[in-house]
Amino acid sequence: MPDTLPSRHRSSPVVLLLAALAGPVLGALTLLGSGLLPWWIGRLFTDASAGWCAVVILVGLWASTRLRAWQVPVAGALALISAVVCYYAVAAALTTGPAALLGPAAWPFPAWLWLLAACVAGPLLTAAGAWIRHARRSRRLVGLGLLGGVFLADALLPVLDWLHFRLTAPEVPPPSSPAPMYAGAAVAVLLGAALVLVVAREPGDRPRALAAMVPAGLLWCAGGWAVNTVMSLAGTGHLG
Repeated sequence: MPDTLPSRHRSSPVVLLLAALAGPVLGALTLLGSGLLPWWIGRLFTDASAGWCAVVILVGLWASTRLRAWQVPVAGALALISAVVCYYAVAAALTTGPAALLGPAAWPFPAWLWLLAACVAGPLLTAAGAWIRHARRSRRLVGLGLLGGVFLADALLPVLDWLHFRLTAPEVPPPSSPAPMYAGAAVAVLLGAALVLVVAREPGDRPRALAAMVPAGLLWCAGGWAVNTVMSLAGTGHLG
């Protein structure tokens, strides 16, 4: 049995170009569409990375039957790198005017760590997306688990940050009520679970994939915490 169902039409340059174009659309819409989308969807792109990660995973799912196996991670890197570049380019144009784009050293430089992260995360996410339609259940569950896990990770990160703040500085009054944070976390988990249920197709995969969300989400949360720590130490701040 083949690993994935092959497509009859493979046009690698076109598919890679479409994957690369998905990045600018994602990066631009993160900024331009943040005010148009409902808050519970918009925050997954502006204040979190789950939206970006899910899109790249779905790019891998789509490209897996149209590209050779080694080309799928390349498509992921192209999509995520172009998304980061476009995000910062649009942000620079909106902040200081289109003339800022004439000095590329001024606006992509703060994104160099994000570009480095995209080189690693893009191939990983698209590889996971390709595994969603794999013949082996174990690989399908890895892909589906990560698809939901990125939402679980983004739900956990702010909660863990808030708990850390309360434990390390109990004498400092909280800046605001944590209720919206918990509501946003619950929405993120529910969206991730719903997406897994929609994408999973093989009999018996859905309950197993929901269970796989937990370890995948914890691992992605640990990675996200490490990346955010490095970003803070480097003074680049958070994307969004």
